[in-house]
Amino acid sequence: MSAWKNWDNRQRTFWIVVATVAVASIVYAIDIRLLLLGQRGVTAVDDIGEAVAAAIAAGACGWAATRASGRDRLGWALMGISAGLWSAGEVVWSVYEVGMRVAVPYPSFADAGFLAAVPFAVAGIRAFWSAPRGTSSRWRVWFDGVIVAIALTSTAWAFGLKSVWLSNSSTKLLDLAYPVGDILVGTILILAIRRASQQQAGRMAFLLAGVAAYSISDSAFAYLNAQGAFGSVGNVVDTGWFAGFLLIALAATYPSAAPKVATQQAPLDLWQLALPWMTLLLASAGDVYSSVTGHDIDLFMSSCTAALAVLLTVNMILERKEFLEMLTDIEKTHSVLNREFKTALVGIQQLSEQVKDADRAYDEGVRVLAADIHHQAERLDQLVEGML
Repeated sequence: MSAWKNWDNRQRTFWIVVATVAVASIVYAIDIRLLLLGQRGVTAVDDIGEAVAAAIAAGACGWAATRASGRDRLGWALMGISAGLWSAGEVVWSVYEVGMRVAVPYPSFADAGFLAAVPFAVAGIRAFWSAPRGTSSRWRVWFDGVIVAIALTSTAWAFGLKSVWLSNSSTKLLDLAYPVGDILVGTILILAIRRASQQQAGRMAFLLAGVAAYSISDSAFAYLNAQGAFGSVGNVVDTGWFAGFLLIALAATYPSAAPKVATQQAPLDLWQLALPWMTLLLASAGDVYSSVTGHDIDLFMSSCTAALAVLLTVNMILERKEFLEMLTDIEKTHSVLNREFKTALVGIQQLSEQVKDADRAYDEGVRVLAADIHHQAERLDQLVEGML
């Protein structure tokens, strides 16, 4: 309650909308799961709901673009185009299922809209990248990116990508395009969060949640479609698309604070540092899932695990090297500061000693002042010794 009292009206409104989105997503999933409106009703709510959610995301991103500047404006504009293309694809899908009441051909123009959204999402998220901060500087970002991409690929392989790859479907390449596109978007987004400023962090967190939600649905769609099990009646996994795009809309309207003028680079938050490594837990979960469900950990997963082990080892060595270099720099700085302070203090002490001991050159008041300067210089010398 204390946090609620400290929020302004915009923040309160935003979190009320967040709660509304959560409730709407739960109701949406329950309706699909229990067929509360009958098959035709559920199909209409499912298809039209997804199209509307993506359209809302497109509108919210467009609104955010008008209020942003620089690369942020470009980022939100591209994200708006991405969501708009996805919404257009879902409209085509709805025309088939809801309007014409026929099975959606696969591939179709709907897939063109869905897949065309991916490069715009990648470019949009890439535009959000801010200047490197902390350990996210220079080539280390891309090194982390390789680790994240391999970890996400290993996870996807365990949870369905393998089945898509091994299927004999004539649309295998199209089936693969969905999860592969999501892996690419997820990797770029995690790297963007690693570099995000404090003003961007909240937006990026909602954006990550949205991308994660619709990525789960994409992967489930690819898996079920490869198995010929994706029916015309809505599936509960469709909730990921509905909730995902609403979360992207929330990211675009996130009430971030006004940018602060910083005199030095702000440190990364702990969750930003940890996020890339959390993907390793997902990869481990994939291994556990394969073992529990009786699936063999094949050569591909073993290769991913080996690659991650090598990259993590190299990363630890590099971090150790950077840490030792930092300690060396600190020692050098310590030595320079100690020398400079000592030199200055010795000069002050010598001058004040000469003034204090002078017989006629200075009056008594000046000599008293010099004695006080000498005393304070000795105290400062002791303090410097304690600090350095």
